[in-house]
Formats: sequence, C-alpha cells, structure tokens
Amino acid sequence: MNKEKKKVPDEKGEQKQNELRELVKSLISEEMENAKEGFKKDFETRVNAEREDAAKLASMSAEERAKFEMDKKQKDFEAERQQYVSERAEFEAAKELATQNLPVVFAHMVADADKDRMLDNISIFKSEYLKAIEAGLSQRLKGSAPRISKEIPEGSDPFLNGLGI
Repeated sequence: MNKEKKKVPDEKGEQKQNELRELVKSLISEEMENAKEGFKKDFETRVNAEREDAAKLASMSAEERAKFEMDKKQKDFEAERQQYVSERAEFEAAKELATQNLPVVFAHMVADADKDRMLDNISIFKSEYLKAIEAGLSQRLKGSAPRISKEIPEGSDPFLNGLGI
C-alpha cells in the first residue's frame, strides 16, 4: 500500500521560482552581453593593429620589413619571457611560503625574480603577518575584569559560607 503523495501547487512558491528564473536569465544574458562587448573591443583592437602593421609593411623595403618583423618577434618573445619569469617567481614564492607554514595566497605579493630579495620579502611578510595575528588575538582575548560581589565580606570564603560554616 504505497500511496504517492500528490504535490499541491503552491502559487507563491511557483511565483518565487519564476521570479528567480527570470532574474537568473537576466543576469546571465547581461553577463553574456558584457563578455561579447569585451571580445568585440579586443577583436577590433587587434584588427586595427594588424591593419596598421600591414600598412607599414606595404610601404617598407624588404630590408626594413625584415627588421620590423624581427623587432616584433623580439617584443613578443620578451613579453612571453617576462610572463614566464613572473609565473616562476610566484611559484617559488608559493613553495617557500608553504614551507614556512604561511598562506600561499600571498605568493604574488612577495614574489621576485631575485631569490634573495624574495626571501627578504617573505621574512618581512612573515614578521608583519605574525604581528597582525598577535594583535588580532589580543584584541579578541581582551575582556573586562571579573566582577566581584561587594556583598561578601573580605576574608570569608563563599564555599564555606555555602556550607553554613
């Protein structure tokens, strides 16, 4: 005798669900439009840069064209190299922070291509981080002095008084 419960439609619940769905749809469509605009601007910028480069190349001699392309490749290589160095430094900083039991989310703040400078940054960060923790703990542990009832005469023991002694 397995009876199935029939779900009675709740108008307020359905209305709230529909409102939520509409809100989510509107937020998603808004984000999609923003992303499309961003991609469109990026694409237009890239197309304009390529057009300018093509116009420059058309007016150059073969030797100038080769030099221009070499310079462009050099700039691209340097940008990639700089990104690699930055990522590698951040990785090394995260590894060192983990070794010292510090949060690795701060790796980008202490990262440096020079290992000695990075270690100095980490030691400065560690001291300041620990000071901040101490200050926070002392602030949380602060409290008021315990209240002592003035009704009990000094020299009497409340425990013994409770026993009737």
